Amino acid sequence: MKKGFTLAEILITIAIIGVVAAMTMPVLINDIRNKEIVVGLKKAYSALSKANAMVQWENPVSGWNIKDGNVESVKSIYEMYKPYLKITKDCGCGDTVKGCWTSDVTKALNGENGKWANAGTFGSHICSVRLADGMNLEFDVWSGSKPYLVFYVDINGYKGPNMFGRDVFQFDVDSEKGTIIPHSGIEGCDKTSTAVTAGLGCAEKVLKEEKIDY
Repeated sequence: MKKGFTLAEILITIAIIGVVAAMTMPVLINDIRNKEIVVGLKKAYSALSKANAMVQWENPVSGWNIKDGNVESVKSIYEMYKPYLKITKDCGCGDTVKGCWTSDVTKALNGENGKWANAGTFGSHICSVRLADGMNLEFDVWSGSKPYLVFYVDINGYKGPNMFGRDVFQFDVDSEKGTIIPHSGIEGCDKTSTAVTAGLGCAEKVLKEEKIDY
């Protein structure tokens, strides 16, 4: 006659299942979160591309008064994009910006405090907004051979980890062609890098590979 399981055997089985679940759940949760970020990054790229196309149609980049370190220049460009973005909160421009970025300091991919990243904003010469889909977006200008417009996007808004390459990504507007470019600069996408800009170059990699595996 076949006997049933003893209480001890049942408890041992439950304990084993609990251990396995404890080991696998964090991995599964992280995988789900990463997939959500990838979907959000694609959505951000699409929204910015559409807004940029409208702006370039009306005001080609060749006619912009674009200057690095000049908040009025950034603000004038932001005003061109404003009608084509679904903005739910406008937090202004310059040193007084508050409320459209994490209150914590944004981190580089290596865990260090990110360059330019102050608590509550991403710099002192930026314009900052919150979008209807929960993303936070900031406008800035970088210096290159020519100054160019930069977008910083926090895909999941105020939620963590608030880190370059994890939920914070950069897009650039080509200063000659006016096209949106997922950033892939010298900052790279290497979490072993000691640079305070580590992770800012992840946007192109994530969009191309459709995954976060670093």
